Formats: sequence, C-alpha cells, structure tokens
Amino acid sequence: MAEHILELDGIKKSFDKTQVLKGIHLSIQQGEFITFLGASGCGKTTTLRIIAGLETPDEGKVFLNGKDVTGLEPNRRNVNTVFQNYALFPHMNVFSNIAYGLRLKRLPKKEIVKKVEEILELVQLSGYEKRMPFELSGGQKQRVAIARAVVNNPQVLLLDEPLGALDLQLRRQMQIELKRIQKRLKITFIYITHDQEEALNMSDRIVVMDNGQLEQVGTPNEIYYHPRTSYVARFVGTANILSGRLTRVEDGIAWVEVVCQSREPAVLVRAKLTAAQAEKNQLGQIKPGQKVSMAVRSENILLEKEAGPGLRLSVIEKNFAGGMLRICLDGGLQGELVSSRQGMDSAFQAGDRITAYWEPEHGILVDLE
Repeated sequence: MAEHILELDGIKKSFDKTQVLKGIHLSIQQGEFITFLGASGCGKTTTLRIIAGLETPDEGKVFLNGKDVTGLEPNRRNVNTVFQNYALFPHMNVFSNIAYGLRLKRLPKKEIVKKVEEILELVQLSGYEKRMPFELSGGQKQRVAIARAVVNNPQVLLLDEPLGALDLQLRRQMQIELKRIQKRLKITFIYITHDQEEALNMSDRIVVMDNGQLEQVGTPNEIYYHPRTSYVARFVGTANILSGRLTRVEDGIAWVEVVCQSREPAVLVRAKLTAAQAEKNQLGQIKPGQKVSMAVRSENILLEKEAGPGLRLSVIEKNFAGGMLRICLDGGLQGELVSSRQGMDSAFQAGDRITAYWEPEHGILVDLE
C-alpha cells in the first residue's frame, strides 16, 4: 500500500480564461478526515470534482493509493461522492437505493442483503428498508445517501457540503454521526464546506483555500490558534488584524508599535513567536523596523475601564450573536475591533473610553511564512 491514500501533485485548472486552481499540492493519509474550507469560489469544489474524475486538470496529477488515476473515468476510481441534494432514486425504496451499486457489481443476493442490513444499522436506519425517499426527513435522506456511498467500501469518500440543506440543530447532530461513521469504517473522508464550525468539529486536518490556492493545512488546533496568514485568522473564528512595526524580539516575544489615531503616540503590544517564526528570527529574517501584521482573537481581547498598558479605544456598540456578547471598538487607523465574551451584557456603554489588551501568547504574527 502507498504511504498516502491520495496525492494531488501540482493541480491547475482554468475555466475559459479564469484560473480556478493555481498548483495544488496535497497528500492525504489513509483514514483521515480532511475538510476543505473556504469561501464560495475559492476552488474547493473544483478540487473535489478533479479527485472524483468529474473534471480533468489542465496540469498536474492525481494519485490514488500510489496509482496515477488522472485520466481514469469516475467509475474506474474507487471513490464515491455524497452531494448536498442527496441524489436518491425517487422510484426506489431505501433498500434498493443502498443496494444499487452492489447489484451493479453482481454480488450474490444474500451478500447484498447482509451488507445493506449492516450499513442500515451503522447509520441508525434499521427498519426503514421499505420506505420511499418522499417518506423520509432531510436527515434520514442524507443518512441513506451516506449509506449508499459507503456500502461499496470506497477508498475515499467525497462529501460536497452534504449538510448544507439541513437546519442548524440537525446539522450539528449529523456532524457527530458522520465522524462516528468515519471512525468506525476507517474510510478516508474528504469534506467540502464553507462552515468553519463543521470544519473545526469534525476534521483531523483542515485545508483552508482562497483564490485557488492552499492558504494553510493543519489540525483544527493549528488552524485556529496558529494561523499563518491574516486570511486564515479572519476566516476561521473572529480575529482582529492589527498593522504595526516590529521594534524588538526578546525571549520569544515580539514587541510591535501600533498606531490607532494619527495624533496619538504609538502603543507597544506583544505577540509570542511560533517555533517557525523563532527560527526565522534566529536566521535574521524577522528584523526590527519591518512592517508586520498581528492577529488577536476577539475572545482574547480584555477590556478595562481605567487607562493602562494597551490600546485606548472607544466603545461603538454592543450586540449579542451566537451565544456571545460582541463589544465593537473604534480602532481608528486599525479599523473596527471586536472583543467578545460569554453572557448577555457588560458594564461598558457606547461612547466609553476603555483600555484593550491581551496576553502575549494570544497575539499572533501573521503573513510572515
């Protein structure tokens, strides 16, 4: 068996004169749950269609279990796809929908029955064999679609925003179910979404894409706590991006001058260097005086009424969203900044002058890699 179940080697793709993929290199291991995360138009669905064989790259190759499958038709690749719209056969009951691929393989009837019963139990739909698609809820239809895709034991299962049509509560429930199924079957899942919550909850690794390129590939922890670019910091979670000038690095801490108001003096804020950044600093690739960008997650910005070390800002407004209270701050030249916390209210009011600060480990230098 090859070291990697799937490899994308220099994949490029254009439609008309628009380059959609700009040289994708990625290796995926057997049994990984990989999520491609990005805004609409970033190239994630085109990448999935190339893996499935539904599109042909202009340049580059696709390797499945060490074999070059770039030119193979979809039905000659051991890859199945689950779509957002379920794509169930409306004239077939649940059993027949799931058994369809097994019948094409001309497996014995008893073996088909056994496999379908096993997969129905796995997706918690035992007893639904005779129901027609129109008799099922959205979540049940999606489970049937997943069952039909995995019953053939593909090497890779592609999921193109499969939960997008479900309501929030059911979507969260299905996230748990999908992860359970994936771990049970040990099949490589490649999941496409623009929903950062899905990506963070389900993935072994996340591939963040933007404008046809891979911005960052890493574990959910790495993507969230150590974003390499301002795009990743903003797209995954809520991050404030501050621009400033590096003054010095001491004991792995970068000191950065930040100006919020043109008539006010610069304020020194701090960020902890990652291991890769510390190595760059030792090589002289991070130098005092250079312009840098710093990301700070909204939940890590602390506020105090009294003046002190930090940024002196004015409160613009407060609003409540997703279980978090958001306090919007006027960052002047830095734009609007956001501090968030659990709860419904705080003592701060619009117009208040406050001090915003954070611990050094919560400051992240970005766009240096």
